[in-house]
Amino acid sequence: MSGKLRQLIGTLQQQSRSTVAKVLLIIGMFIGICITLVVLVYIQGNIFDGVRTYVRGEGLWAKAQKDATFYLIHYSYNKNEVDYQRYLAATAVMLGDRQAREALLASPIDELKAKEGFIQGLNDERDTESLIWFFRHFNRTHYMQRAVEIWTLADERFNTMMLLADSMHDEVSQFGVGGSPPDLSQYRQQLIQLNEELLSLEIEFSLVLSEGARWVKRITWLISLGVVLLFISIGILASRQIIRNIAKSEKQLLISESRFSSLKNSDTIGIISWQLDGTIHDANDHFLNMLGFDREDLAAGLINWRSLTPPEFEARDNIAIAELIELGHCHQYEKQLISKTGAHVPVMLGASFLNSSTQEGVAYFMDLTSSKQAEDKLRLAATVFNASTDGIIITDPLMSIISINQAFTDITGLTEQSLHQDASRFINTGHPNEDAYQAMCNLLQQGEQWQGELIKETESGYLPLSVRINTVRNEHNRLTHFVIVITDISERKAEEEHLRHIAHHDALTNLPNRVLFHTKLEQAIVHAQRSDGIFAILFLDLDNFKPVNDEFGHDVGDKLLQEVAKRLTGSIRQIDTITRLGGDEFVILLEHLPNEESVPILIRKITQALTAPYIIHKHKLHIGVSIGSAIYPCHGTDAKSLINYADQAMYVVKKANKLVQ
Repeated sequence: MSGKLRQLIGTLQQQSRSTVAKVLLIIGMFIGICITLVVLVYIQGNIFDGVRTYVRGEGLWAKAQKDATFYLIHYSYNKNEVDYQRYLAATAVMLGDRQAREALLASPIDELKAKEGFIQGLNDERDTESLIWFFRHFNRTHYMQRAVEIWTLADERFNTMMLLADSMHDEVSQFGVGGSPPDLSQYRQQLIQLNEELLSLEIEFSLVLSEGARWVKRITWLISLGVVLLFISIGILASRQIIRNIAKSEKQLLISESRFSSLKNSDTIGIISWQLDGTIHDANDHFLNMLGFDREDLAAGLINWRSLTPPEFEARDNIAIAELIELGHCHQYEKQLISKTGAHVPVMLGASFLNSSTQEGVAYFMDLTSSKQAEDKLRLAATVFNASTDGIIITDPLMSIISINQAFTDITGLTEQSLHQDASRFINTGHPNEDAYQAMCNLLQQGEQWQGELIKETESGYLPLSVRINTVRNEHNRLTHFVIVITDISERKAEEEHLRHIAHHDALTNLPNRVLFHTKLEQAIVHAQRSDGIFAILFLDLDNFKPVNDEFGHDVGDKLLQEVAKRLTGSIRQIDTITRLGGDEFVILLEHLPNEESVPILIRKITQALTAPYIIHKHKLHIGVSIGSAIYPCHGTDAKSLINYADQAMYVVKKANKLVQ
């Protein structure tokens, strides 16, 4: 063993005196400087190419916008369809750029759609990669965000111009055959104003890109300078360290020899001298005692590390041998060895070759028997704790947090740090009322278990939780821990609310249905009886609705009913209730009315709202409405009487409306 140790120490001395690795480090750093500078130059070139392409694209956009405005103004004078078609051709550039912008702002970026948009915007296909690359890497900068804002504003202004063009074209088309020419001067004024606004935005866009380019140039230069200075500083420090290491190497080697001797003779780690064929030339006492062998067994050659290795660990040993051949040492790993009695002993080991040898080396072993037993118990508990889909907090009797699993943080967004190690910050809030909170406190003070629901306010809204607080006691029945288990019940609550909403609302208009209306009506009757108040019921039936369905189809009819529902909602108070009974019939409950005279006023307001023209799928629609009313208690004191009276009154109004028509 002593000869092998002297050989090992000589190897360590040679390695400690060598400065090759450190010199290579300095050379590598200078090579790194060159590579970094090349990369920075390449990136800078891409950046300026991206700025160039955006500036060129802005010029193409500006030219197309000016062409579109020019042709529209000509069209407003001569009403020549050729000018209008030229205007449409010019808009293709802006529409393509708009498509590209929307594709770039999508998450993730739709590169194919962006390329198609840029090409439609007359950008060179070879420039599309630069446009997308520049946006992808600089879209979070102030300059790029401001440029996108200006771009968006310009698209909005141009969209207004397109709407004006459509309106102007409709007027020309309407009066173009046999009619007098329309006066389009108002459109020209708006077009000129929009053109000035767009010109201002184009100038601002160019200024932002120019300022961004100057900013990128400054930043790139500073980064290049910083990288060079950093590498130079590291090189100076490394050179200084080399000199210091050379001066100290001899002293450190002497210290290392002393430490190695102490380690070999210690009773904490096993050390062996080995060969690839499995032979163990020497071993310290701790290694022999760990496996139950003695010096006589070692001298007789009965100890071979290959024969001491169970078959299932041979593959891992082969990996370690490959590392030894490649690196001269292997990373430490775990395996088992067979003791003299046949028992398997878990160990942690590491090994290295001696003096560049590829056959002999030294290795160390640490007995893991005790730690493995404790680890198995901890792993079982940790698996249950971490694999649980429920959130779990473990505390001491004073509610100080001992541990929180990941599921708790995933559900609530809270951590031990945000709770300041105090679980009471979590369980003391979110109770439905003060009585429920006091009931929980009383049970916990008595060391009892508690279960209930809490509503927690989070960044994304309110989170309903089912919470169970269990107690843990020791063998002396003394409270040692609280275990708080939480379950996210937001999906269940949302489903309950969704089902409740479906059960009480009309699917088409999202208005309350008959069931909810009758409930509200019964409540209104009870309240009016107690307060000696009045309320009214309005029964509505739409006039001329069937022709809309027949002429334009049910899709238009359904959309019309939805628009009617919106107008009704905007015409009444929040305390009132609107219900769609079916088809084109609606009923409104007007609660807490000040007097009967307010009902005709509300009827006129609703009639004016519903009879105003509707624009649906580019169709201009007109409908009428017949409204009958019933007032509690004048026209009835129960739901059926009031509804029947309002229904009959509605038919009287409908009949009168037909006579007028």
